[in-house]
Amino acid sequence: MKYKELIIKAKRNESETVQAVLLEAGFDSMQIDDPMDAVDITEHQDLYKYDYINEEISQKANEAETGAGAVVITLYFADDEEGQSRLAEAEKLLSGMLGVSFRTEVTGDDSEWLYKWQEHFKPSKVGERIVVKPGWEDYESAEGELVIEMDPGMAFGSGLHETTSMCIKVLEKDLGGAYDPSRYPIKVLDVGTGTGILAMAAVLLGADEALGIDIDDEAVRVANENIAKNGLEGRISIKRGNLMDGIDYDPDIIVANLMADLVVMLSPAAAAQLRPGGLYITSGILDIKEEIVKKAIEDAGFDIIEVLADGEWRAIAASRR
Repeated sequence: MKYKELIIKAKRNESETVQAVLLEAGFDSMQIDDPMDAVDITEHQDLYKYDYINEEISQKANEAETGAGAVVITLYFADDEEGQSRLAEAEKLLSGMLGVSFRTEVTGDDSEWLYKWQEHFKPSKVGERIVVKPGWEDYESAEGELVIEMDPGMAFGSGLHETTSMCIKVLEKDLGGAYDPSRYPIKVLDVGTGTGILAMAAVLLGADEALGIDIDDEAVRVANENIAKNGLEGRISIKRGNLMDGIDYDPDIIVANLMADLVVMLSPAAAAQLRPGGLYITSGILDIKEEIVKKAIEDAGFDIIEVLADGEWRAIAASRR
């Protein structure tokens, strides 16, 4: 099937704002080509498992270091009535943003998109122990590493966004006993599970079981496929649902990588289900909304443990009173 690409260019210091605006509007399917990634690859070849640094990577690294390289954000839309409507929404959002340029191209079929995606998705370490790798890449894990094999599908990305990595870092601390050595988390609820990466990471790090919730049917399908690839079917289940509506799970940890407004909405329900001392991990929060979200979390009955920052993004770890 034909599809359309919306190709957006922005300066690096503005790109996270563009991403945040798109995410807030529900455009959570994007490919991000940041020249600074090339710098990271050239400096950490062992981490990314690149056998050589080709001319394209070297050129991007040079552009990034001189400040010449723009961040390119690409959104994909089906070439049908629904896709055209969503494309028009995205273009309207972007048209009011200064310093941002964009263009639309009609491209080939889905298989061509997937091939291009595979060129960019390499094994990457997230946090101290978790490594995310695509199925088409070989990876020999080091001692102590926990490998998640994942096919993100066309719609959901690799799970390596800053908001996801911060959640994984908090899970590593908590499941390792950093916050409360006497407590061993057993059940994890992953609200807005997407690819299922946070549910899988939690179980690999020591949780006994996890439940993932997502409102999107395609996300449920992709998450279930990823769970099966990693042999975790007996420990993780995925359901379609809107936040925690109708969920009765009694978790020890709730992780919600959403966006600020949804975290605010979710917090009272999270407090109602988490046992005292349970951990509430939230992410997808822009720095400008940090205080609003912290207040909502505290008002719902939590004590803030830690706020993580990565660029303009924030993640908040809180304990149920």
